[in-house]
Amino acid sequence: MPILPKDIHAFMAQRVLGQRDVLRLISVAVYKHVSGIRAGNILLVGNSGTGKTTIMKTIHRFYHEHDEMAPFRVMAVLNANILAGEEGDIRTARLFTALEAAVKKQLGENVDRETMRQGLQNATVCLDEVDKISARISGKPNPIGIALQQALLTILEGETIMVPVTVTENGQEVATHVPVDTGRMLFVCGGAFEELYDQVYSLIINRKDDRRLKETTELQRTLEGEVRVTAVTRFKLVDYMRLSDMFAYGMLPQFLSRFTSMAILDDLAKEDLVQILIAAQDSPLRHCRDFFASMGIELRVTQEALEMIAEHALRNTRIGARALREIFSRIMADAEFDPFGQKRLQKTEQGHSLTLDRAMVLERLNR
Repeated sequence: MPILPKDIHAFMAQRVLGQRDVLRLISVAVYKHVSGIRAGNILLVGNSGTGKTTIMKTIHRFYHEHDEMAPFRVMAVLNANILAGEEGDIRTARLFTALEAAVKKQLGENVDRETMRQGLQNATVCLDEVDKISARISGKPNPIGIALQQALLTILEGETIMVPVTVTENGQEVATHVPVDTGRMLFVCGGAFEELYDQVYSLIINRKDDRRLKETTELQRTLEGEVRVTAVTRFKLVDYMRLSDMFAYGMLPQFLSRFTSMAILDDLAKEDLVQILIAAQDSPLRHCRDFFASMGIELRVTQEALEMIAEHALRNTRIGARALREIFSRIMADAEFDPFGQKRLQKTEQGHSLTLDRAMVLERLNR
């Protein structure tokens, strides 16, 4: 049975926490791409730490963990700013240079002309930090951003471009050009668009249009453990943003029209952050456990401690999951420096154990 969009979604949802609706869009786009259907490009909008880079890496992992995806494993992840030279000249050719290198890394250096063409045409391109090529920066025109957006129009539109490459013919390296239909490629672009959040929020609270913030009630627990019912006005860009806000931010209408879907990533919830601590491959908790295991110490963590760390990270919504690393490092710094001097260290049959509990979190975060 062929892989369907829901199968791609299931694979990604195991590795990208939260963002269910965004992953649905990504899964359909990937399915169309590998099925030879015009996929449509996707623009990801989300705060730092909400999962944009993780999504891009997971697409790459999906291609590599399924044998039938071998023709689509060529992928490049680039910062949009590198497409501009130091003198401000536009160098979109760097995108194809990166893809050519990806083809040779995947298939070997001796690639013939047709194999190179197919590799480029089946590629997935992830452009990060596209918010940095806005037509305006700090309220002032950004000529490089305007030029870059315009230069990318043809590539994103889906036209046949003659791409300069070096291939192998009759055992010799040959410089040539291959026709690449960019409409067969999948483009996933992303950016934090940090000023966009402030821009939209300011419009709402200053009543510059018909949008109004909605108030809800939530249960919140203080660091001391007291639970309170609190009226909260929580701003989520996904609930309020309009396409006109992107134009005002500095993204050209022609550029945005090249994207079939604009996906706004939610700030992660407490449950998502707890799950990241427990299960994410680069979780600070996982690394810390490995650190203590090297000394024969088992690091144990209570559920209450995990939730307290997640709640503290939620206060840093602009950096999302990345706040976990700083907070966890602050909590564990003393224990990592002097593991055997910790009062919570206990001797076990296997060696020693150290328990990170609510009291320890409270003690370290209140310093």
